[in-house]
Amino acid sequence: MTRRALVLGAGGFLGSHLCRHLLESGWSVTGLVRDRTSPHVTARLRDCLGHLELVEGGAGDEAVLDQLVVGRDAVFPFAGRSGAARSMTAPLLDLAANGGSQLAVLESLRRYAPEARTVFPGSRLQYGRVLHVPVTEDEPVAPVSLYGVHKALGESYHLLYARVYGLLTCSLRISNPYGPGQDRPDHAFGVVGTFLSTAARGEAISLYGGGYQLRDYVYVRDLCTLFELAVTRPEAVGEAFNAGGPRPTRLRDMAQAVVDTVGAGSLRDVAWPFEAEVIETGDYVSDLRKVTDVLGWQPTTDLEQGLAETWSDLALAGRP
Repeated sequence: MTRRALVLGAGGFLGSHLCRHLLESGWSVTGLVRDRTSPHVTARLRDCLGHLELVEGGAGDEAVLDQLVVGRDAVFPFAGRSGAARSMTAPLLDLAANGGSQLAVLESLRRYAPEARTVFPGSRLQYGRVLHVPVTEDEPVAPVSLYGVHKALGESYHLLYARVYGLLTCSLRISNPYGPGQDRPDHAFGVVGTFLSTAARGEAISLYGGGYQLRDYVYVRDLCTLFELAVTRPEAVGEAFNAGGPRPTRLRDMAQAVVDTVGAGSLRDVAWPFEAEVIETGDYVSDLRKVTDVLGWQPTTDLEQGLAETWSDLALAGRP
């Protein structure tokens, strides 16, 4: 029997890749978007529009969700707002997108589809500033941005509904996802996409404080494999897992790899702007032992390969 999935935020970075992955894996997929005529939506979903049921609506609208969740094997609530800095300038919007909309999904599932599986797309920023790396899931949660606070809130909703109502949900604390199609209508990218776009224009990549902080970067297609495991493996229910990349890399070294990949651009050390410094988390590397032991997942795409594929997509689309 064909499994049925609902992807909220299907036109977003993670949602569009997940739709493609699930279709390739034989799922029947319905995607919820706010505007299916948006150029970004059609560009990201261009190769699967003929196989995907696309529905317009709000990801936090219970009347919409109540109808869409019925009969689903899995629901992926991936609509939201990204960016720690953006959250500090629009806190209520961030709360609604990353907290309130998750509660709306869980309520619809509780009432109309308690047998469906779901997974919360959390963030490494839930941890805040850590004392040591790699970071295990037992590390205290102490976010330093409203984005991190609201991601921690969303995860708390999911794990509470698993404990109290028996909903089949879990959480993934995702570290620095990147890949093709990461740009947004406001021309904002994730850090990898931002660096690629800057280098493509022949400009210098600004590195605050030298860019020596450790990070792990996880390629979006590796993440999609984990998203599917999270809603098909019974061991995932009620758990939180780190979801990171294959190896720690200094931000500066990632930037240099971007310059090498593009064949243009340079690096420039700059002082920390106040608004960035107050939400900076320092070194972060995911300890992946739990997700490997429980779900059998490991990232397989190294940074050089992932950068090459991401740059190829950006260059072909003419977006830099």
